[in-house]
Amino acid sequence: MPRSLSHALSIRHSIFLTSLLVTSLVLTACGGGVIGYGVLLWSPDENAAPSGDVLEVLSESELSDSYTLRFPGTEEPISIERWRVEFFSDRTLADQYAAQYSIALEGNTRLYARAVRNALPMRTEPTSIGENIIYRLRENETIKLIGRLPEETDLQGLVSYWYEALTETGVRAWVFGYTLSIFDPLDTSLVVDTGPGSDPLIDLLLKNVWRPIYFLDMIANGAIDLSLFRPEYGLFPDPEAHRLDLVLPWHAAILEYDDIVQVGSRKYLAEGTSLQLAFQRNDELSIQYLHEGRQYNLALQRVNGEIEDFITAEIERRTAIYDRIRDAGPQFLSDNYGRIEFLEGEKFQWKGFDRLIPSAIPAGTGTLG
Repeated sequence: MPRSLSHALSIRHSIFLTSLLVTSLVLTACGGGVIGYGVLLWSPDENAAPSGDVLEVLSESELSDSYTLRFPGTEEPISIERWRVEFFSDRTLADQYAAQYSIALEGNTRLYARAVRNALPMRTEPTSIGENIIYRLRENETIKLIGRLPEETDLQGLVSYWYEALTETGVRAWVFGYTLSIFDPLDTSLVVDTGPGSDPLIDLLLKNVWRPIYFLDMIANGAIDLSLFRPEYGLFPDPEAHRLDLVLPWHAAILEYDDIVQVGSRKYLAEGTSLQLAFQRNDELSIQYLHEGRQYNLALQRVNGEIEDFITAEIERRTAIYDRIRDAGPQFLSDNYGRIEFLEGEKFQWKGFDRLIPSAIPAGTGTLG
C-alpha cells in the first residue's frame, strides 16, 4: 500500500474515533442516559435532597472528580464531588445501601457532628491503635456521620459508639463518639449526643470506681486474699457532692474537693485537699495524699467485672481444692507431723504436731481448724 494512502486511512480512522468519543460524551452529558445510581452520603443541600436519598447518576468526570446527578425538582443536572456519593450500577444495590445507611443512624440520615476537642483522631478501622490514625479533627470541625457500629464500646472507661464519618475535604474514616457533639441541621432542637465538653480524663476519674492495684494482681495470679479483696475497698467518686471516698484495709479518708484542675500532662490536683492524681498510659491511676500527717502513694486501676463475682469464684476454687484433698483422705498420717483429718464443713483436726512447735506452729495452738 502506498505510504500516502496508508497515512490518509490512519487520519480518517483517528477522526472517526475522535468523533465517536465526542458523540458519546455529548450524549452522556446531555441526553438523559443513566449510568448508575448514587446514595447521597453528604448532600450539598439537605432541603433539596437529604443525605441518604438515591439519585440517578447521569455522568462521571475523572477530570473534576465529580458525578452529575438528577436532583428532584430541578431541571438542570447538578455536579457534586464524588466523595459525597456511594455509586452503584444497580438500583437494587443502591436501595439496599441506603436502607443500611438509615438503619445505622436510627432512621436519621441528616446527622452531623462537631469535634468538642482539638486533634480528635479519625481512624481507618473502629479500633484505638496509634497506627490507624489518618486524620485529626480540629475543635468545632463539622463532619457528616454516615454509619455507626451497632454496639457501644468502652475505651478505658469512656463509653460511646464508633461512627463512620466524612470530613468537608472528603476524608472517610471512623471516629469515636465520646467527644463529638451530634446534631441535625434541620432540627436545631435535636441534639442526639453531646460530648462532655470537659477533660475526658476527669470524666474517666469521676465515672469509675478505682481499686488498689493488688486487686488486679490477685485476679491475674488466680489466688485472692479475701481479707484484702473486698467490695468496700477502693476510691469511690461522688461528683455531685464533690467528694472522693478512699477506703483501704489500713485506713479510710473522705476527700471533699472544690474542683479538679489540670496541673501538668495527665496530672491533676483536687483543690481543697492534699490529693494529687496522675494518669499513667497503662490505665493506671497514681494518687498521692496526706492522712494524719503522713504522706501516702497508691496505685489504682479499674476492675472489669463485679467484685462479688470474683469473691464467689475464689470461694468455689477453695472449696474444690478442699474437697479434692478430703476425697483423697480424709485422714493423713505422718511419723513426723502427726495425724490430720479433713472434716465436713471445710474444717480439720490435727494432732501430734509437737515437732513443729514453735518453728512452724505457735505454742498453745489447738487441734481444730
